[in-house]
Amino acid sequence: MLTRNKAMRTATGIVAIGMAAALGSGQTSARSDLTSLSAFADGVAAYIYGYPMMMVGLTERVATTTPGAIPNGGRAPLNQFAKATDLPNGSYKDVVLPSTSTLYASEFLNLIAEPEVLHLPVIDRFYLMQMLDAWTNVSKDSPGTRIGSEPGNYALVGPDWKKNLPSGVNVIHMPTNTMWIIGRIFTSGTQSDLDHVADDILPQLTLTPLSAFDMSYTPPDNLPVDPSIETSVPSLHQVANMDACAFFGTLAAMMKTNSPISPQDDQMVKRLAQIHIVPGQPFDCSSSELDAKTKAALQLAVVTARHTLQTTTGGLQPTATNWLMPLNVGQYGSQFLLRAIVAEKALGANLPEDAVYGYTTSDSANNPVKGANRYTVHWNAPTSQRKAGELPPVNAKGFWSVTIYKADGTLVDNKAVTYNAIGVGPLGPTIQAHNACFNPDGSLDLYLQTDPPSGATQFCNWIPIPPTGGATASDPDFIVFLRMYWPEQAVLSGKWIPPAIQKVD
Repeated sequence: MLTRNKAMRTATGIVAIGMAAALGSGQTSARSDLTSLSAFADGVAAYIYGYPMMMVGLTERVATTTPGAIPNGGRAPLNQFAKATDLPNGSYKDVVLPSTSTLYASEFLNLIAEPEVLHLPVIDRFYLMQMLDAWTNVSKDSPGTRIGSEPGNYALVGPDWKKNLPSGVNVIHMPTNTMWIIGRIFTSGTQSDLDHVADDILPQLTLTPLSAFDMSYTPPDNLPVDPSIETSVPSLHQVANMDACAFFGTLAAMMKTNSPISPQDDQMVKRLAQIHIVPGQPFDCSSSELDAKTKAALQLAVVTARHTLQTTTGGLQPTATNWLMPLNVGQYGSQFLLRAIVAEKALGANLPEDAVYGYTTSDSANNPVKGANRYTVHWNAPTSQRKAGELPPVNAKGFWSVTIYKADGTLVDNKAVTYNAIGVGPLGPTIQAHNACFNPDGSLDLYLQTDPPSGATQFCNWIPIPPTGGATASDPDFIVFLRMYWPEQAVLSGKWIPPAIQKVD
């Protein structure tokens, strides 16, 4: 969490200069204007606190503004599944860093009126129905392979529901009325496997309002939509473009039905009230309670908070091989800065027990990866010691994958390839939809470059990368993203880390 004192110390210089410019000459110096300085510090903390909910809210708005479910589009009305029967490609922009080794079945739910009942069919491979609240905390009851969830009916219950539920229904309680399910089902990517998931599993994965439970129910289609809602701009950019009035006004509105979580948020709620942000009450920028200096302070706070999210790690330290591999995400408590950074960099992060992610844009020398270069990643053969640099240690029913993304977190705009490095799971190891070529000792070398390698083994293990496109020499051209579903204890303890990306001279 970014404490009030730390925010004030860090930002004093910015406020002294920025306040003078914003308020004009002749105004009281920002250094002596304790009220404005306090509003600035509270505004920074409020932005960081509320950022995850804003990302969820704007992502929900984009994803649910549609008259009906869009196959493979990742969009569906509230309380309806958006099911994918094909893997995402470069045209998919709604969520950053989409997986190319799982099929998504996602939905946003509003649980104010009544619970929704999720029917979980028999699923014959690794799957996870990740359930997030409006603050991006993941429910530990999220059904999946790891916890051995049984097929059946699961009532998804919001905080305000006090009535009885049908007998024989499993119950999952959520702390907020807004809920996001990100369902992931492993696939090898072959057409036959995609068809199996699409024809035999997804049709049985359903969602029904409690009032229609045990009845024949068809989700409504051709619903009216608000044409004023922006759906073409990704939520990440929409939030980034919000000024203080828009951001804090939307946050206050969202908190009307998604209350802060007590007791962990109690002190933050008091800080929000200092700048007139009260859950359930409108935040009015034109109110006489907000004078010009306070408004200027809040606007500077938004700029500063955004800079903080983009330039700090929230306590996340890279491994010795220059990967960020957080092991404390999914449930955040009062770690508001960490929660906000994860929401910006990888919205929808799982609990580590279900999935650990490794993220890097740097090579072994800590230089940004560039499309003009060639790189290799050497994975040592697995041993019982699960040493660092070995092939990722995951449960036999889990899998791991490496995927290449553009620098903005979207997939490469080349539909001919998936840019998926390798998936090891119940259906075997593959690279770009063909079998991986391991070295005689069981190790594996991946080749990251734009042009095809010449050797047979190198070509077999080639993962194309996007060409040079960074704005400056210090900007990376792409992201290398490692996923480990159902990781072993060596990963969770930090004993195992990925190997470094080596630039080829």
